[in-house]
Amino acid sequence: MESSVSRRPARALRRTVAVAATAALALSGSLLGASIASAAPATGTISDATFSWGLTDMAGGGSWVNGCNFLSAGINEVTGTSRAWTEADGLVKGTDGNVTVTKPDSAGVYSPITWASRCLTPAGVAATPAPATFTGNVVNFSNGTGTVASDGSTVIDWDGSFTAAFYGGLTTWIATDPTMTIDADGNGEVTATLSAKGVAGTEAVLATFDGSGADSDGFTATADYLGVPVVIAAPGTQQSTFNAATWGSFPQSFVDFQVLTGQSSFWYSSAATSDPTKIAKPVTFSYTVTGAPVDGQQDIDVVVPEKAVVAPEEGTFGWSFASTDAVSFGTATQAGSTFVAGGALNTVVVSDSRTGGTTPYSWSISGQASAFTSTAGSFSAGYLGWTPSVSNAGAGVNAGAAVTSTVSGGAGLATSATLASSTAAASAEIDAAVSLVIPTSTPAGNYTGTLTVTALG
Repeated sequence: MESSVSRRPARALRRTVAVAATAALALSGSLLGASIASAAPATGTISDATFSWGLTDMAGGGSWVNGCNFLSAGINEVTGTSRAWTEADGLVKGTDGNVTVTKPDSAGVYSPITWASRCLTPAGVAATPAPATFTGNVVNFSNGTGTVASDGSTVIDWDGSFTAAFYGGLTTWIATDPTMTIDADGNGEVTATLSAKGVAGTEAVLATFDGSGADSDGFTATADYLGVPVVIAAPGTQQSTFNAATWGSFPQSFVDFQVLTGQSSFWYSSAATSDPTKIAKPVTFSYTVTGAPVDGQQDIDVVVPEKAVVAPEEGTFGWSFASTDAVSFGTATQAGSTFVAGGALNTVVVSDSRTGGTTPYSWSISGQASAFTSTAGSFSAGYLGWTPSVSNAGAGVNAGAAVTSTVSGGAGLATSATLASSTAAASAEIDAAVSLVIPTSTPAGNYTGTLTVTALG
């Protein structure tokens, strides 16, 4: 038996573009040399991790008193007797350290919340309990770190807190320093230290989920709720399973904590008209995995068939930047609660003249950025986005989808995104408008990040 040899082995090539920023964020860049890119490791060290979650519709919905329920970054609550928050309290925060609470506008662009926007729906009107309308607020943790073992088990930790305020702040609770874990069987959960006025900090499970879909740059999973039973000690409001489409519960330890806050029935079905608004939202994680396998080994079995006889490949595939000029973002400008800056990636020129074989030759170009750092601090590459375009292209060439900053509700370039791809051997010129949207809470400084462009053909 002979070992088979692919007629068109995948070649992974990468060139890196350095990106930098000054003062109120002035950005520039330069071209570095070409090198061979290895595949993203499946195990190792996790950095630049983000965690985003909207909890439930109710957690950002209209309430019967004091306007609405909402999320706020940081540890915030009224001292003394519980009461609704006022603007003068200064407790509503869009950003606090590694934590940002954002909400969308009518165009789907996410921005940090303010006192004025905390109760507004994307349409810009006040959220109401009946009919139930919602703000869509989301809490986002950044700068998480962790590890992933060779068996797939994963641990990521974040520093920071958020406050969940119900009935306008009349009743609140706080989650601090969440941890995400996935075991070797793919069972995932998020835990945190929970506290409230008169309730000491206690470790509880916020969400459980199927983590088997985790890969080297992140994933989104449905948080368990539907069909999950919970035990409520008498004489508390008991769980209702009457409506098969909406009954369920948050994890038992979380509900046990909420019994102490008086919010317990907000987190499981109780035969209330608000039951559909209690269903847990999906959890989203993104991160970068680097490093060698940590421990353990696995056997890999493969059956090698007889070598197929195919026509030899003719022609070549290659790519390069059209210019070695620096990529300049200029100086960022303030737009409301964000700083924005933009520029253009140097044109990527793809040359593909391959023929032969029995199936078409194809290729793809993708990119991923690292976190931006400076002596003043750092911020996530998730704040960077692009809008690709192609020109002078042959048949089958398509530009990748636009990617927007996480501040604007997108995934950002902290995870790999397609710049362009082709289903056939075809040359093309590829461009991308690159944009940066970051919170105004980012310290001024000279920031530097790296955008890595990878070609597979």
